[in-house]
Amino acid sequence: MRSDGANVELVSGYRDWSGRLRPSWWACWPIAWTGVLLVLRRKLFWLLLGLALLDFLFFFASIYLKAQVSVENPMVARFVDQILSSVTGAGKTYRDFMFAQGTVTMLMLAFAGELLIGSDYEQGGLTFYLSRAVGRWHYVVGKLLAISLLVAMTTAIPALILFVEYGLLTSSLAYFTENWRIVLGILGYGAVMAVSLSLLLFALACWLHKNVPLVMAWACIFVLLPALGEMLRHTYDDRHWRLLMFWRNLRLLGSWCFGALTDNDTHLAPAAACVVLGVWIVCVLAIIPRVRAVKVVS
Repeated sequence: MRSDGANVELVSGYRDWSGRLRPSWWACWPIAWTGVLLVLRRKLFWLLLGLALLDFLFFFASIYLKAQVSVENPMVARFVDQILSSVTGAGKTYRDFMFAQGTVTMLMLAFAGELLIGSDYEQGGLTFYLSRAVGRWHYVVGKLLAISLLVAMTTAIPALILFVEYGLLTSSLAYFTENWRIVLGILGYGAVMAVSLSLLLFALACWLHKNVPLVMAWACIFVLLPALGEMLRHTYDDRHWRLLMFWRNLRLLGSWCFGALTDNDTHLAPAAACVVLGVWIVCVLAIIPRVRAVKVVS
């Protein structure tokens, strides 16, 4: 005679959970990965990633060319160094590469905001998430992580690949031991960009929802404000007006991460850090009420 538990298992196919329970914050990762896959299903984003890959291929080929010329003809290598001065293998090389990736990265994020966050408010996706065993901060962190992964795909990860390539193409592995701080610079600059852009995009998308107003607001921040700042700088002959250029502020912090600040930018770096920190605080304060405003009836 079977017990009641055995009968239930036989009829319903029930199985006891015997796996290891994970922390509740692990719920952020499926949300992030689902968001990345959702973006990568669109052909537009593959086109933008392809454009970002062009700059990466240029740096990749330039590093390979310099390495080959240096081995075959050291005399010609000096001439090549003068022509390809942007790929010296110093921290400035990777900083400039990550900064140059900014245009494609900002274009990609401008169109990804509505897909990742705005549609959750328009179509009830946030209510679906919160109706499950997912907290509000799990959702927020998951979406921020998704945006950060997209930023890393076009900035930090390619820069790390270029660093590894440059080191492997040298005559010894001394490049890695002598320039290990470059890795910290890449990770630091990548983290600053990822946190700044993810918070800014989330704050705009949760209030604007639609793609057109989101793109216009994004353009105002990264196109209109820099143009206004440059105009005011020329008018009043004051470099502090350049602090309106948010992307340039991130570049100053990136230069600090690489230890490549110039004398002219050293006195602006603390002000740029304050501006970036202020944007982070404003974005968090803008996100909190929009996430709390969603009511879920259980």
